[in-house]
Amino acid sequence: MGLLKPDSGQIYIDDKPIDQADLYNMRHMIGYVSQQPFIGSFSIRENIAYGIPKDEINDEKVIQALKDVQLYDFIQEKDKDLEWNVGENGKKLSGGQRQRIAIARALYHNPEILILDEATSALDVETESKITDIVNALKGHKTVIAIAHRLSTLKKCDRLVYMDKARIIDTGTFEELKNKHEGFATILKLSNI
Repeated sequence: MGLLKPDSGQIYIDDKPIDQADLYNMRHMIGYVSQQPFIGSFSIRENIAYGIPKDEINDEKVIQALKDVQLYDFIQEKDKDLEWNVGENGKKLSGGQRQRIAIARALYHNPEILILDEATSALDVETESKITDIVNALKGHKTVIAIAHRLSTLKKCDRLVYMDKARIIDTGTFEELKNKHEGFATILKLSNI
């Protein structure tokens, strides 16, 4: 995301080194969802359109983002509206709902690249599965970069980067890495995958 400068080496995009101006312009193309996202003590509408002045929020985009992360029905069922206040740090929401609000926030801003940094690690298996389904539905529409220790989250990825001790060992599909690297196959076995 260009928030930290590399200690060594260079970052390339399409075989062209990028500079600070390129990084600044690229940040508008990136959506980021962390393991513990910020949820403000304000409405669902304001949380999803975070950073946009209240009078400029596009409610159609908020509703679409809620539908994309499978939260719109929750809002409808509970007779809540977009102005429903989620409480301090989203205390009126479950962990999975908070995570989906964070993903909806990223989708509201329509990034070309969505980075999920351990976004499902603190969730139960059922909620993780729902969020993984949401991310898989983005295939062909967004570039998704998912960082995860829990391999079940990454099973349907087009390409994995297998790392060990901060070094890239190889890239490939789940099956390719499993067949080529005993260490990866062992991790899968230990993970019951």
